[in-house]
Amino acid sequence: MDPIQLWNAIKEELRQTISQGFSYTNYVDTLKPLQLVENENNTVTLQLTTAYEQVASEWLNASSSYYQAFMQAAMTATLKLTGQPTFIIPSVTYVSPTPTTLFDLPEDKDEEKEQQQSKDSLASEFVTQSILNPEFRFETFVSSDENREAYAVAQAVADKPGTQWNPLLIYGGVGLGKTHLMQAIGNKVLERTPDANVKFITTEDFINDFTEALRRGQKETEAFKREYRSTDLLMVDDVQFLAGKEKIQEEFFNTFNAITRENHQIVLTSDKLPKEIPGLEMRLVTRFGQGYSANITKPDLPTRVAILRNKSDLENLSIPNDVIDEIAAAVDTNVRDLEGVFNQVVGKMRFSNVPITVETARTILEAMNFKRQRAITIPIIQEAVAKFFNVTVQDLNGKKRNKEIVVPRQIAMYIARELTQDSLPQIGRSFGGKDHTTVMHSTEKIENAIENDSILAEQVQNIREELNNG
Repeated sequence: MDPIQLWNAIKEELRQTISQGFSYTNYVDTLKPLQLVENENNTVTLQLTTAYEQVASEWLNASSSYYQAFMQAAMTATLKLTGQPTFIIPSVTYVSPTPTTLFDLPEDKDEEKEQQQSKDSLASEFVTQSILNPEFRFETFVSSDENREAYAVAQAVADKPGTQWNPLLIYGGVGLGKTHLMQAIGNKVLERTPDANVKFITTEDFINDFTEALRRGQKETEAFKREYRSTDLLMVDDVQFLAGKEKIQEEFFNTFNAITRENHQIVLTSDKLPKEIPGLEMRLVTRFGQGYSANITKPDLPTRVAILRNKSDLENLSIPNDVIDEIAAAVDTNVRDLEGVFNQVVGKMRFSNVPITVETARTILEAMNFKRQRAITIPIIQEAVAKFFNVTVQDLNGKKRNKEIVVPRQIAMYIARELTQDSLPQIGRSFGGKDHTTVMHSTEKIENAIENDSILAEQVQNIREELNNG
């Protein structure tokens, strides 16, 4: 069977199942067939190549929508080609694109056009290519009550980029969905305006691109600036990594100004508010704060259940609700861990050919050091802290200012902010009507003290373990 003929037939089938436009163009049409390899187990591997690392990474995931769609498309395509369906496995390899040099150009080539093409090609040789994950859409983002504000603002930016909320900064802990929400904006903009110049990068990409441009010389540096400053929508992940890099921050500042001056949109993500990032220049702190800052928090139990049910539906999996409930109750860290454990449980159930029951799920979860968590509330935290420091809950909620009470109170507020979904005002009200600024001051003080006080760090960790062990 000819690999080119086979791939063309599979592509036609994929065209029916994968949304046209961005998804198909980037994750299917960019692949090039290389060869067919027969495997020992009577299956065949179709080896393909791509010039984009993120595309190759996506195809490595056997549970991804592209991989699953390929398997079905290949069965249908081979049935049509040979009359016999064949089990074809996709293998996509990243191949770094090699810059080409033009020789023997026609003498009548327009010199000005040639020079412009040369300028345009400079940046493409070293600047990171931007590829969005088509699965990161607003429709696939399950929002909790606490994250509804961030979700709504992100939608508003996608509908009217470059107007009111510019820049949009989405901040929160690792694995909570910041990148998903940011790329949902990009996918929505491209869906509405396919020709829009949309660029998604990590801060590390920006640093590497700028460093490489400087190394190559003045022409490439100018090409870098044109590449970044001409975007309609620039999305930058993890801007906290700009901290302490003065030269990079200066270039980012200039890039930021150039884009917003044209009323084009910038979306950023960070693990915390800009003013809380040490080593970030004040002019960037000011710029980042001039638009809108939206906080993403850990999903509560109902949201975790909704996320897993949504994932199960998208992947056409028949997972009983009680199994989903068990997984959601056991993994309360972040969305990334939640989906990762879900994939592990489903995979082990599928390949081990075991029944999908709560008992089976629980056994797998325990082997992975996860177990059903009890709901940790502020009253439970207050009781644990009061018991640990031999004070009363009334002391924590009162107005006493002596050190024996203040430190446990600050620790209780710190742990409440860390382990619950309650907002700063809600935490303040639970501690005798304290102002939200008091809660912020207390949590920041404990956070900074933990770095230098090993005894305090151990006390906080012991209380955490007591709470988690129930």
